[in-house]
Amino acid sequence: MIIQLFACGKQNSKDKPSNVDQPNKTENQLLKYVQKPAVTDSICIKDIKKAKNDVSKGKIVFCVPMGFGSPQLRQEKRLRELCKKYNIVFDYEMFSDIKMMGQTQGCYGAYMDKIIAEKFGNSFKENLLVQADRILLASNDTVEYYLCDRRPQIPGKDEYNTTLDANVSDELNNELKVDKDGHLPFIDIGFYINKNGDASGYFINYFYDGNNESNQKFKDELYKIGVEKLKTIKLWETGMVNGQKVNTQNNVRVGFTTKVKRKAATNTRLPKARAKFNLLLQPNL
Repeated sequence: MIIQLFACGKQNSKDKPSNVDQPNKTENQLLKYVQKPAVTDSICIKDIKKAKNDVSKGKIVFCVPMGFGSPQLRQEKRLRELCKKYNIVFDYEMFSDIKMMGQTQGCYGAYMDKIIAEKFGNSFKENLLVQADRILLASNDTVEYYLCDRRPQIPGKDEYNTTLDANVSDELNNELKVDKDGHLPFIDIGFYINKNGDASGYFINYFYDGNNESNQKFKDELYKIGVEKLKTIKLWETGMVNGQKVNTQNNVRVGFTTKVKRKAATNTRLPKARAKFNLLLQPNL
């Protein structure tokens, strides 16, 4: 499934960029393909050659695909530790968003998967991911909110409703400037939530000044207002990993009301597509 998200299908034409979605190889198809790739598939052949060279030097790599905007594995730290026990290396295999007709990405990882399966068994990678998750849970690690199976939630709101509005004084209301689209400044505030749902350790993740530098002088004041708003939530719904509560580092966007009607700020930090993609990277228990 992981490989299927990225691997480009083999096309019978000259190599050139394509904006058309090409058929993707399944994991099994790619594992078979690397045994005899098309002679014109230079990207795949180069990756296989590199993989064979690494294996000949005793380097076996547990590969996980990484594309633009895709998150790291939540259990990466624990997975690296486990890999060392088997004398293998954990690494991300980078994928380009630019698709080349007749060229296949993912052949390095697929060849390494073949070697790992021959040496440790077909379910080795999946089992190691499961073990890494179990160690993460047992070690009481803090997990980034977007790497949870279910992210921390504002009580009464759904998983992707991650914004709050806070009132400002009339004086500050008159000082704040909106951007050309009518958007006021907003602020992303990070903080930690423990397994009991208690929040602490607030900090600024991002401040949008409405494309108006004059709003920068109100950054600290707006941050304090935002934190006070967040503190009105006495108990958070905790993040979940494999059905268990975890400590998380969370993020909430706080907008500010004004007499000027504004448009709702868009939470661009974690689109649903990214969250869904992240879940595909996690083992199914």
